[in-house]
Amino acid sequence: MRATAVWLHRYLGLALGALLLVSGLSGAWIVFGKQVDASLNDGLLRVQPQAARAPLEQVLAAARQGAPGLDVKTVFIPEQPDLALEIWFRGTDLRAYVNPYSGALKGTRRAGDSLNGFLLDLHMHLLSGKTGEQVMGWVGLGALALCLAGLWLWWPRRGDYRKALGVKWGASPYRVWRDLHKLTGVVLCLFMVMGAGTGAALALHDVLTEPLLKALTGEGTRRKPPLSRPPAPAAMAASLSAMLQEASRLYPDGRVTRVGLPSRPDEAVMVRMRLPGEIHQYGRTFIWFDRYDGALLRHDNALKADLATRVQNWFYPLHTGSYGGLATRWLQLFAGLAMALLSLSGAWLFYRGWRARAAARPGAIRAVS
Repeated sequence: MRATAVWLHRYLGLALGALLLVSGLSGAWIVFGKQVDASLNDGLLRVQPQAARAPLEQVLAAARQGAPGLDVKTVFIPEQPDLALEIWFRGTDLRAYVNPYSGALKGTRRAGDSLNGFLLDLHMHLLSGKTGEQVMGWVGLGALALCLAGLWLWWPRRGDYRKALGVKWGASPYRVWRDLHKLTGVVLCLFMVMGAGTGAALALHDVLTEPLLKALTGEGTRRKPPLSRPPAPAAMAASLSAMLQEASRLYPDGRVTRVGLPSRPDEAVMVRMRLPGEIHQYGRTFIWFDRYDGALLRHDNALKADLATRVQNWFYPLHTGSYGGLATRWLQLFAGLAMALLSLSGAWLFYRGWRARAAARPGAIRAVS
């Protein structure tokens, strides 16, 4: 059994090493990526907070000036009052940034033009869209297996945890790095397991997570959104500002985080909120409105969701470390760096061990002598 675990930990680590290095470093960056992005792009992303906000219709009109002919998909409303609204368009990675108070367009950029956007796409999709996302999902499962196998191999059989957690600093570089490799893996194992497991669950939702949740709970996580009623001839779109007011009336303590606009004539407007008590940093409460008359079609309270949905709502906060505030975000950052360090140190330890074994062979000894 131990030999099997050694083989799995060694060769799975070698096979996935480069991808784990990329995932660990990019994941560590994006824990605080939005804050760094705002600091690096102050003129585009930051605004001066004011008492009153501009109507959403004015915001969208300004965004369309920066992207003529494009259809608005989603409006992202940040929690911080000094950040601009971010507007996404369908069929493109172009983003518009609008001052939420004056309603003025601050500028546009493509997602990949910023360092944060590039690293986020690298972390989630390997810059390869849906295919890359699937690959990273399976890499996450491989990382989970590596962590568990490494923990099993480290576990002291005689209960001598002090020795198992020690580093023999006066020994050879190989022994020091081996001790550091084990210690790093053990200390941050829980957070690497959470990061790898939840990352796989998010990336492989349709392939693995949804079927598994259905099998375990008998419930799914996705409900079809309601549809707008057939409009009268020449019907105009209903007021988005009125929809936001109605959402706030329904959940007065909630915070609107996103507004999704319909792409088809029968689709509804979606308002996403975070309610007090929700673990997800952007909330998973959805309110649906008829796009023509503004009628409330349905509201899904995340705090009253079924078990499968409540489980699913934990994955993203666990993956990003936001569930416990600043402290757990820092721990998740260190877990990402640890994943990268373990990838490099594991490859180096294998190389040194391979060289030592090669030098010990009789043929190698005769060649040297």
